[in-house]
Amino acid sequence: MTVGEELYNQRLQRIKTAMDMGKPDRIPISLGGPSFIRYSEPEATLSDYVLRPEWADDAVIRSYAMLPEIDTAPALSGNKRTSGAMWFAKTKLPGIELPNDALWQYDEVGMMTADDYDTIINKGWGTFSKELLTRLGYSEEDLKPDFEYMKKMQKRVKEELGLVNMSGAAYIMPFEILSAARSLTKFLRDMYRMPDKVIAAMDVIADEYIASAQEHIREHKPLSVFSGNGRGGCQFLSMKKFEKFVWPYIKKTTDAFIAEGTKVLFHNDAKWDENLSYWRDFPKASCIFDPDSLTDIVKIKEVLGDYMCVTGDVPPALLELGTPEENYKYARGLIDLFGHSGFIMSSGCSVPPHAPLENIKAVIAATIEG
Repeated sequence: MTVGEELYNQRLQRIKTAMDMGKPDRIPISLGGPSFIRYSEPEATLSDYVLRPEWADDAVIRSYAMLPEIDTAPALSGNKRTSGAMWFAKTKLPGIELPNDALWQYDEVGMMTADDYDTIINKGWGTFSKELLTRLGYSEEDLKPDFEYMKKMQKRVKEELGLVNMSGAAYIMPFEILSAARSLTKFLRDMYRMPDKVIAAMDVIADEYIASAQEHIREHKPLSVFSGNGRGGCQFLSMKKFEKFVWPYIKKTTDAFIAEGTKVLFHNDAKWDENLSYWRDFPKASCIFDPDSLTDIVKIKEVLGDYMCVTGDVPPALLELGTPEENYKYARGLIDLFGHSGFIMSSGCSVPPHAPLENIKAVIAATIEG
């Protein structure tokens, strides 16, 4: 057994214990984001993720080696050239359409039409989504994953670094997918003008997601499945609309994923303060709530803190613009709030592009001290 594999097993047990609402040997730490390329390569720019991705991935791995207290797998560069495809958007990239050190952007052009709901209902989401990606200018070759490279990097992450991948598959919920494919403004109008067709299309997407996830979970047995949500909360929708267009699909897919023997990691961007009680509908310790720092972390503790693992929640703005002392203090406040059981120290969403290394180390120090 390599040193990396030994560390992996220790970290895996630590993360599993936290996910199960138990008390691990210490609070797990999950920190990652585009800034990590700079910690080993201070002169790097975000365009390196696009123009020389293998070099960027190696730099990220070397950066994680500088921070051995982190427990979870790094966010390696992947195919940034087509990353907007998962949101059915065009992709603007640093070093190509954008300045070298600008963060990549997704251009939500809304290529789906009102008539396309019928196509989804009659032909299925898989068939229609391929057509929509073609409209956006993505070719099948563009979107084809390099599985050999992915396996090589996963092996390095595990054997060299001993880091754990918390979530083995990602599913963006039907409300999020259609609001991006159609564009948010048009989709919100569709909810009023043709609600039955919107619901019928979301039914098709959810059923296809469940079938795909069941197969994946049975084969790979991931620690958790990622459920992405960002536009369905109280910041955008009334509770009535949430209950009609959002919650039924979160509930249906999550129940199916849990039934296959995995947990569900809810990455909930934006504000969900008024919706939190719904997450108590799932079995205790079956899910992880992963906010992006906009949902009130104290309220998350009050509503869900005794019921499911929570990641939290150091704000990206604080990581990038705050001092090490401010980041340390915030992280200590999270530990005082949640204690040592059922909690994973994390950034709100990902660590932003220019977060100083000293701020990352301050959060780690606060966590290690317990």
